[in-house]
Amino acid sequence: MSQRFFASRLLACSVLTFTSAMSGIAFAEPPPPVDVVIHDEPPPRRILTIEWNPFTLLIGKLSANIVVAPISHHTLVLSPAYFSTETADIYVYNDAGVGTQLPKQKFQGFAGELGYRYYSGEGGPRGFFLGPSAILMDVKATAQNGTQTHFLNYGAAADLGYQVLVADRVAMSLGAGVQYTKINKSIPEQQFPAKLYANGGVRPRLLFSLGWAF
Repeated sequence: MSQRFFASRLLACSVLTFTSAMSGIAFAEPPPPVDVVIHDEPPPRRILTIEWNPFTLLIGKLSANIVVAPISHHTLVLSPAYFSTETADIYVYNDAGVGTQLPKQKFQGFAGELGYRYYSGEGGPRGFFLGPSAILMDVKATAQNGTQTHFLNYGAAADLGYQVLVADRVAMSLGAGVQYTKINKSIPEQQFPAKLYANGGVRPRLLFSLGWAF
């Protein structure tokens, strides 16, 4: 009787052990899938970009941008400029038809903008951008008789646009914005484009630049 009892107990333990082992195998978690996605390499990092603003020549202004990108998406933009423009000849006539030329004015000086831009792209000034900037102009007005007046024109601007780095080096950007400036002296209203430097107010602005990224 004891031999049969021990044999049955041994058979039961063997069956239980086999069942537990099979259960563990059956319900074990499958291995994770192999990641076969090919990830794009990040673009080359560009920290410094030097740009020229050709559109500003239309308003008598020679301007450039120095764009510094210390970290991705965030940049500081310094825009030094020199401007020189004068009013056109204007004649006014009295009732007798006698004309009188109004004195011409020449406006010249140096300007600068310091701003921040957020870029949507990685590794430098790439993609959509937006940001504010501060404006300061040191203006010298020269009348036709040689009289000179110095004054400041200052304010702020906000811009948005899009920039690409062709072949990761050639910078091209296009955008638009709005600016508000005021002057610290009373200057009569001038003609365009002299009024951009001689008079304050709210005005739109167009951005276009070409440059090289380092």
